[in-house]
Amino acid sequence: MRFELVRERLASLPREMPEAPAILTPIRLDSPEALFPAEAHRRGRAAAVLVLLFPDDEGQARVLLTARVAHGIQHAGEVSFPGGHAEPEDVDPVATALREATEEVALDPSACGLSVVGALERVTIPVSGYRITPVVALAERRPQCRPSPDEVARILEPPVEAFLPAAPVELEERVIRERLIRYGVYPVAGERVWGATARMLGQLGALLAAEPTSERTPKRASEPTAASDGVEPSVRPARLDDREAVREFVEALAPELAHALPPASGQLIAEVSDRIVGLASWAPWERVRADDDPRGFDGLAFPDEEPAELTLLAVAPHVRGQGIGRRLTTEIAAAAGSAGHHRLLAWTLADTAIHPSSVAARAFFRVNGFEDVAVDRHYLARGEDRLLLSRALG
Repeated sequence: MRFELVRERLASLPREMPEAPAILTPIRLDSPEALFPAEAHRRGRAAAVLVLLFPDDEGQARVLLTARVAHGIQHAGEVSFPGGHAEPEDVDPVATALREATEEVALDPSACGLSVVGALERVTIPVSGYRITPVVALAERRPQCRPSPDEVARILEPPVEAFLPAAPVELEERVIRERLIRYGVYPVAGERVWGATARMLGQLGALLAAEPTSERTPKRASEPTAASDGVEPSVRPARLDDREAVREFVEALAPELAHALPPASGQLIAEVSDRIVGLASWAPWERVRADDDPRGFDGLAFPDEEPAELTLLAVAPHVRGQGIGRRLTTEIAAAAGSAGHHRLLAWTLADTAIHPSSVAARAFFRVNGFEDVAVDRHYLARGEDRLLLSRALG
């Protein structure tokens, strides 16, 4: 599978993830008792792994895996993604996954052009007590990795085709802690991939094989792109005659927002060949709000400042990762600063389990100068925590 197709398929992760093949889930053969009790999700220790996809020399997509050393560590001798348990200094699963990948395989995110796109569903491993967030990332270039001899026996780079729904899966049986277990295995480069890693890879394969939906707004063959046409997107203020095009753009990306766009003091449009590929707007934080306006954290005030809010930032999936979001954010910050504001606020959902792409949103804001301010745990009474971030202006 071409890496560009993988990039397109993963540009906007769906709210509802496809299921991994059921054959990959271990089952007990000696008892009807479930292998994975439901309460394990609540007891697990936070952990994260890095699901990194990258192009090889022929432009084919590959995924980074490790074969762990045979003794002295948890899950010895197994194939896994780089990753491990969260440390106190890790601000989120992205930080955990990148730190662990640096320690285990000497990954340099900047050198390979790494960008986070979201996360797969969390996986719990009752045997080791981990609750794992699989952080999905793309690299522009093949990473130059080397194994840490204390943890990694060798690095694997299988093609993504090895985990698509039609890929071969073999059945194995073994006794684990006096339990007879049957599970599916991916045969990869002389190794046997099973358990949590296999289920994550199975879900990744199902995601890559899924037909694009309107929610994910894939690139159509007729759409121009900055990368394919060699055209640098232009950024300009929106005009009154842009209203219909703006509405169509937002409706294609997020239909629930198309008829409830927030008030904007300034709106910027990024476009290629007169087609909108990005949109951003801002407004004063202390503005008059409608009763149903979800922006504005109850009880949070900035008495000594006049902050602005990044009320909307959207980039078409087929041109993400090309710096358009960064450019729009920079120009919004400049406009808000010129208007006398000293701080730019932004918010995103904080719940990876509810919306996997929020992982990428948090990573984007932090890379672009925003710092965490507060978490609102009662957003619209839907149980969706949202994170407020802040960037100094001027």
